[in-house]
Amino acid sequence: MSEVSSTNNIGTKITQALSAGSGVDIIELATTLAEAETQPRINSVTNKKSSAELNISGYGTLKSALSDLKTSLGALQNKDELLSKSVSSQAPDSVSVSLNSELNAIAGTSNLAIASLAKNQVVMIDNNASDLTNEKYTSLSQNLSDTDFSITITSPSGGAASVINISTHTPQGIIDAINSADINGIKARVLNLDSSGNTFNIVLEGKTGASNSFDVTSSLASFGEVTTQASSDLDMTVNGIQVYRDSNSVTDVVPGVKLDIKNTGTTNVVVSSNTGGLRESIDDFIFNYNSLIDVASYLTGEKNEEDELAGSLANEKNSVNSILSSMRGLLDLNSTTPSSGFNTFRDLGISAELGGKLSLRETTYANAIENNLDDVRTMLTANTNDQLATDSNPKGLALDAQNIIDGYLADSGTIRVKTDSAKESMSKYEKDLVDLQERLEKIKSRYLAQFAAMETIVQRSKNTGEYLSGQIKSMQSMYDN
Repeated sequence: MSEVSSTNNIGTKITQALSAGSGVDIIELATTLAEAETQPRINSVTNKKSSAELNISGYGTLKSALSDLKTSLGALQNKDELLSKSVSSQAPDSVSVSLNSELNAIAGTSNLAIASLAKNQVVMIDNNASDLTNEKYTSLSQNLSDTDFSITITSPSGGAASVINISTHTPQGIIDAINSADINGIKARVLNLDSSGNTFNIVLEGKTGASNSFDVTSSLASFGEVTTQASSDLDMTVNGIQVYRDSNSVTDVVPGVKLDIKNTGTTNVVVSSNTGGLRESIDDFIFNYNSLIDVASYLTGEKNEEDELAGSLANEKNSVNSILSSMRGLLDLNSTTPSSGFNTFRDLGISAELGGKLSLRETTYANAIENNLDDVRTMLTANTNDQLATDSNPKGLALDAQNIIDGYLADSGTIRVKTDSAKESMSKYEKDLVDLQERLEKIKSRYLAQFAAMETIVQRSKNTGEYLSGQIKSMQSMYDN
């Protein structure tokens, strides 16, 4: 029976072995093996692609910071935006004022004392040479003569005489002929003496100023004339200095200011400089410069798992530092329009502190603004507005600095070149990942084919085992019986 028992044990083992099959998930196994061959390369390419993406984002952030710095320099580029001036009169009813040249206007106070205004000569003409009070014109079409006559105007008095032929023998004819002749600005008009409009004189008016006096005569027997107002000059004292002008509109007494004199008396004319816009623009420039320093440090510093942009340009530190070095050079950049010792940003009190950030030395800045404001504006703007970078004329320090920043922002500049390179790399890595995924699938398919063949063999063995198992069981039953 021991032999029979041994035979039974062997049969059982054979039966179990043959009926078990491979017992392996061939799909999972094929996938695992395929990934083992390709995943290290996929991981490497994926990391490179992520790095390229972060480079693009990092350079985009750096570009934005540079653009902000350029914009702040733009506010220092135009003379009218940089500094505004205003003028006021303490007696506007007597003297009204306005700026006619902001650049030439000088901050300060001018004392004006107006003794007398400039006046124009006024001549009244009527219809009776011997009686200037009773014989007035009654109609513009009133006939004054049956023949042509002339009017002679000598302007200025004692100077050249102009003879005007009057072919229309009416008051309107006289007015039209004189106005058409346009002799030294002398004009003729009607002066109605009552509300009816049927009683009037002809009035001739010249320009203001003593030198603009004139004489008028006529061959018309009834031509009567009398000067009702003599011409004279404006007489005024400016800061204790007496001056005369032939007009009550004066532009050459207070620099950059137009005076319109209306009445006699005294007043102060005050020119003020508004430097608030300049200081705001300077502060904005310093702020954006310091922000650029912070951004560069953030992008090239330590990586942070919670902030993927942090350290995104750590592998580009040399390029970023090169840009920062150029920006530091802005402090010592010489203006193309220096003026009286003002040549660089340092001359305004802008200086670099430890760590590279900028600050403003208040005393230096205040002295520059109080004592050399026009020189500062010249240095920064070249006394221009809206100048183009391509202009051949001197541009001023602000636009000079902008042009340097533009070199990094341009299509051929560092940032664009670096960004384009990262984009090209990312495209290559994306293609590599597609190729690697295709390779993984091919390897997986190869392993599946191999394992399927193995499973076929195992299945055949299993069928044979089942047959032998049946035969063994039959043999065992024979022994049992």
